[in-house]
Parts: sequence; structure tokens; C-alpha cells
Amino acid sequence: MFTDPFSVTYNGTAYSLPRTGLTKQQSFYRTADGTLAVTVRNSTGRDGSRLAVIELARRLPDPTPTDSFDPYREIINGFSIGFRTDVTFASASSDIPLLRTALLALVDSTFQSRLIGGEK
Repeated sequence: MFTDPFSVTYNGTAYSLPRTGLTKQQSFYRTADGTLAVTVRNSTGRDGSRLAVIELARRLPDPTPTDSFDPYREIINGFSIGFRTDVTFASASSDIPLLRTALLALVDSTFQSRLIGGEK
């Protein structure tokens, strides 16, 4: 279990995200105004493999809100990272950081633009 509140720095500013929900496989953290949210998911496959995903999402203000009680609509930008490991693989703990570094280097601004543009 992660500490509560969860802290994340976005655009040079640190935000406190207290836990707002918890299920068997997920934890939810959100700023008081709901603009930033972190979701952490953990699951175990039938083959014993583990999947962990963390996502940071930001809700964007709607310049023309239709609901005066909620000036935000579901305009969401998010970024997530997933780790799939086979717990029987002895070097998984050293392999995952290497894969993370390689993936983050791959997703530079050019690659990101191509992904957003719909390339597969």
C-alpha cells in the first residue's frame, strides 16, 4: 500500500493526492479539486505473472461548461506505465528497471506525436 497522501510533481508544482478509493486490485488518489488523479492497479494472472499499472491523468477545464455545478467535463489527458513480470524469473527485479529506461527513451516527443496521431 502506498502512503496516503500520494505526492506528484506536475509542471514544477507538487500536488498532494489523498487516497479517494480502494478496491481489491486498485487504489485511487485525487487532488481535492479533481484535476489530477493517480490510479494504481495490481493483478495476478493465471500463470502467476504479475501486472502492475500506474496512470497519472489530468482533467482539463471546459471553457464552455454546460453544468454550472461542475466546471470540468471529461477532457482527460493521461499517461500510464505497466509492468508485467513473471515472478519465477529470477532476474525480473533487475530487468524491469532496464525495460522502463528503454521504453521511456523510446517515447520521445516525436514518437509520442506519432502515437497520438494514431500510428500503430
